[in-house]
Amino acid sequence: MARKSWVVGGLALMLCLATFAAVGFAASPAAPAAPTVNAASLGTHHAPLQRSPAVGTAGTFAFVSNFEDGSLDGWTSLAGAAPTVTTKTTYFGEPALASSARGGSQISAASQGFVTGVGFVSFQVALNSGKGAGLFGLADSGHGFVAVVGVSNGEVWAGSSLSTLSDLGPAPTGTVYPTGWVYLSANVYNAGSKTPDWVMDVYVDRSDMIAATVAVPSAGSYAEALLETTSGTAYYSDIVVTTYEIPIYIPGYNNMEGYGQGSGLLVQLLPAYTKLTAEMTLNSWDVPQDGILSFQINAMNYYGTTRSTCQGFFQLGIDLDTSGAIAPWYVPGKNCFAHYFLPSMNPAVQPGVASPFGTHLVLTIEDNLATTSVDFTIVDTTIGQTWSASIPYSGTMFYGMYTQIEWQPCCSSFPIADYAFSGTLYNEAITTSTGAVQGLSSSYMLPFTLDAPPQWSLTWYQDSTLGYDQLA
Repeated sequence: MARKSWVVGGLALMLCLATFAAVGFAASPAAPAAPTVNAASLGTHHAPLQRSPAVGTAGTFAFVSNFEDGSLDGWTSLAGAAPTVTTKTTYFGEPALASSARGGSQISAASQGFVTGVGFVSFQVALNSGKGAGLFGLADSGHGFVAVVGVSNGEVWAGSSLSTLSDLGPAPTGTVYPTGWVYLSANVYNAGSKTPDWVMDVYVDRSDMIAATVAVPSAGSYAEALLETTSGTAYYSDIVVTTYEIPIYIPGYNNMEGYGQGSGLLVQLLPAYTKLTAEMTLNSWDVPQDGILSFQINAMNYYGTTRSTCQGFFQLGIDLDTSGAIAPWYVPGKNCFAHYFLPSMNPAVQPGVASPFGTHLVLTIEDNLATTSVDFTIVDTTIGQTWSASIPYSGTMFYGMYTQIEWQPCCSSFPIADYAFSGTLYNEAITTSTGAVQGLSSSYMLPFTLDAPPQWSLTWYQDSTLGYDQLA
């Protein structure tokens, strides 16, 4: 989930660069023969789907592969040459799984941690197939696709199986994603009263607009993730399969780098806690526009943790503004709009306050039980300034958290390459309901949507072995 920009209306979305339609199959040597055309829902917007987990997180799971450690991340080769992890062809600096079909189709599967029988599954993959063909999706226990997306010879495809693929049109170009890479995501779910019951909403290079809705009648039998390269060499990265909703229909934002179980990776509750603290060091930044790039922490109450929503969602962060300025703000749990601590900090009025490179910040979000309020505090120890605000609150304690750096493509007049940032976020800790202070384990600090430019320098976690080490 992201805070919404302070800019309202009038600006075209930078990610709105292509419209996809389900059309008849165009012959391609890299694509399976005799597909059928499935119905498409073009440009459809709707509210986030109500689904499990409505309460708790029982039955949820998240599988993540970004290959940072150079290993196969649980992928097993079923056919063809064994895949390898490469740092030569990368996705925004992320290593990639290189899968070659030069000796025949290469097929790999992964099912670590999967929970079967759930009525809603999201997945995402960054895919670079070059002039070949690469496919990714959910498969049954017999290694047959039941919901699949892919790129073949520059065209985007989706279907319920290899024999039912529909051409969604050419892969978009000129987007914020690296040349040759396509970011594909999907929500696969049991629609209940609809026929067929199981459908897949497909998203291409953006998460706020459905490119196509495809019938996937056998998707309920999913048991694993499957990737298949049918020609050439395809590269796969930033893979997530989860029971939390990845595309969340908020136009024109990019929540970019992040850690923690939020934004598609919530699979366990933290102990009930009342305080989230973290430290930031802002080494340097260079931005052409105020109010577009921000660095933040997020705490969620029970409702905000178990649903994809702005309700019960509390954020605290800073905009990185021009001329070495920062503009602290908070989100009060009722919407996703930033509230600047001082009205004069609103970048629509003037930039934030000057703070030199190397700025050190201490951030706190606290559920203050004594005063029935949520208190937000940022201390800039470099310039000796404190910003604080309180809102009335009588809801549950906090049960989830995550961290993120966010760029607002909806409202930026400049491409992302014109923005630069170097900084660290560390000493993240929660204070539980019993008063115990504890750090966050590696099993909780999972990465998501890793797509900041590789020249940026980011550190997310106090333990460097658990942190995100982007390759450049």
